[in-house]
This record gives sequence, C-alpha cells and structure tokens, in this order.
Amino acid sequence: MRSLVLYLASLAAVGVLMSGCQTEAQEEVEFTHIHGLGFTEDGEQAYIPAHDGLRVYEDGIWKNVESDEGELHDFMGFTMTSEGFYSSGHPNMQSDYENPFGLVKSTDGGETLDLLALEGEVDFHVMSASYNTDAIYVMNPEPNSEMDELGLHRTLDEGQEWEPRDVDGVNGSVIAIAAHPDEEDRVALSTEEGVFQSDDAGDTFEQVLSGVPAPALTYAHTGELLVAEGVEEETTLKAIDASGEVVREIPAPLIEEDAISYLAQNPQSENTLMVTTIERDIFYTENGGETWEQQAEQGFSLDES
Repeated sequence: MRSLVLYLASLAAVGVLMSGCQTEAQEEVEFTHIHGLGFTEDGEQAYIPAHDGLRVYEDGIWKNVESDEGELHDFMGFTMTSEGFYSSGHPNMQSDYENPFGLVKSTDGGETLDLLALEGEVDFHVMSASYNTDAIYVMNPEPNSEMDELGLHRTLDEGQEWEPRDVDGVNGSVIAIAAHPDEEDRVALSTEEGVFQSDDAGDTFEQVLSGVPAPALTYAHTGELLVAEGVEEETTLKAIDASGEVVREIPAPLIEEDAISYLAQNPQSENTLMVTTIERDIFYTENGGETWEQQAEQGFSLDES
C-alpha cells in the first residue's frame, strides 16, 4: 500500500510542475513498467510501453516488440491514435537520438520513429492525443524553447506551435489527461480531488466527479468519458456523458492494495476493455466488465491456455 501512495503522490507532483482469450501457450513477457495503454484502429492489437520497449497483445498473446533499428526505448506519455501512437520519454542509450525525446510519433507499431518537436528538451509524462483529430494535450513540466509556462498546453500541428491553456476550475494536481477522440476542444483531467471536463480546449473546466482520486481516465470511442475512480477495493469504473452526468457504472476487476493506472476501450468493440494497475497487473474483458481475465500479475504475463 505504501508504494501505491507514493505512486499517486509522484503523479500529482508531475501535475504541479507543469482480441479474444488466450488460445495457445506463450512465453512469459515482463512489463518492467507500464507507461500507457491503447488499441490499434482495427482492434486487433493492444500496446503497452515499458522502460525497455513496447509490448503488444494480439490473438490472445503478449509479445515483445522489436524495432527495425534494434533499439528498445523508454516511452513515456504514450497515447494511441487511429494512425499509430504519439509518445515522449527517453531513447535507448545506444541510439543517436537526443535525450529526452520531446514529442515523437510512430505509424508502424514502433518499428521506426518520427521526431516531431522538442528533442533533447522535455519529457512529457502526462499527455493525451485525440484518436481521430489533430489535438494533442500535455502537461508541460518545465520551460523550454516552445513553452514559457508550466501546465496544460495543446498543439494542433504535431508540436510546431503550442497553446497554453488557462485550466480555470481545476482543483488539485493533474494526474492524467484524456483527449476526446472526435472533438479537438473537449478534454478531461483527473486529480487527487476528482475529474474535470472542458469543452473549450482546457481554458475552463467543470468538475464532474469529486471526493476521491481518479488515477486513470480515457474517452470511449462512443464519446463517453470512462473513469477509474478510487483505489484498492473501492475502485469503480464510471461512464460520464458530455453534460457531466454519470450514465452508467461498469463492473471493475478486483483491485487489492493497488489502483488502476491506465484503461482503454477497443475501437471495434465497446464492451472490450483493458486496464493496467500501478503494481503492473493487467485485466481484460470482452463483455463490458461482467467478467475479467487477468493477463499479467506484478509485471509478468499469465498463460491461461
């Protein structure tokens, strides 16, 4: 439990500064850390970044991803889109990239990277890219050549220009960001004091959940905001509509002395969800949470064939 408290505290500090079941045996895959989660547009794969490269889930099996360059990078702020993924983080020490990455993009599952902006200047730990629009939101942790201010910024051109946002109405330190998949001006933030939603690109926010921390959130491809609220056995999953109303609760996996760190919905199946936890457990459901399959425990994949 102490590690859980420290983890949430570290996320808050960053905010201040600113398919199918397994059908065959698989080799054990280690998740050294988990720094994001997302499904590809066709719904056939899910990606998780770690300190040493990417892990991909396909046909019921987790595998390590090998890049064409042979380099395993430390991706942070990882977020999937319909075209691939955006990320920040740190390059492999043997690579020619400057550290930190700044903003990078891959359209081939991480085999190659396009360096977009701020290479060697900043590492965005808290970031979210809209799945189908050009909007990318970040919590900027330090001044750099493109951003004089700390806090929430948005780019619509892959980091060539950045807009600081006012973030009026938000209480607490930002833990996570979620960009709406189809509306570039809609964005949500979570803090240790709840969840806040904006429809003006982050200038003003309305609080839609309060009283307990919300360690993870994402927008469903149906437009609802999916939130992991609370920690340990008190964890709940809630869906919130554009007006800020809780429209349904989703049965959550059993979380003990832990908390959900990331959650994602398959764009081809609204009932297919995956969640990860701070202690590096992974859970998967294809029936909207009625039953959950545990896929990893404390950072190691489970073979349940």
